[in-house]
Amino acid sequence: MRQLVNRSIQPVELGLVGAEQVARLDKERTHKGKTKPTQMWLATSRDAQVLPPLDLLNARRSEWGIENGLHHVLDVSGDEDRRVKVRTPNSLAVLTLLDRLSVALFKHSRQARESYYDWREQHKARCDWLLQLLRTAPAKVKW
Repeated sequence: MRQLVNRSIQPVELGLVGAEQVARLDKERTHKGKTKPTQMWLATSRDAQVLPPLDLLNARRSEWGIENGLHHVLDVSGDEDRRVKVRTPNSLAVLTLLDRLSVALFKHSRQARESYYDWREQHKARCDWLLQLLRTAPAKVKW
């Protein structure tokens, strides 16, 4: 069960610049056979006429596409949490950018059913191939 209660607000009410709508998403979560109610609070810069409740629910649900499409690849297949150890914020920013670029290249050039880990191991010493791939404009973006 999912239920959304929303209302229009003024940004000053919430303390968020640009906030136009606030919503409470009530849902039930089942974990290990036990079901419990949960609440999630949402805020958006779109008012209820532009983003009605059903569209807001769909937008919230579609956020998981990002999690499953990028972060899962980086965290699980790329082992980013364990592998990336840096001392400065600048180093972290550069390595994060390179990791995301690597995932984009993987999605563009992988073979069917090839894992990110296998792809990375196979291509990590092929800098010339990766640079050529970066220079090539895609005919049709599929990712």
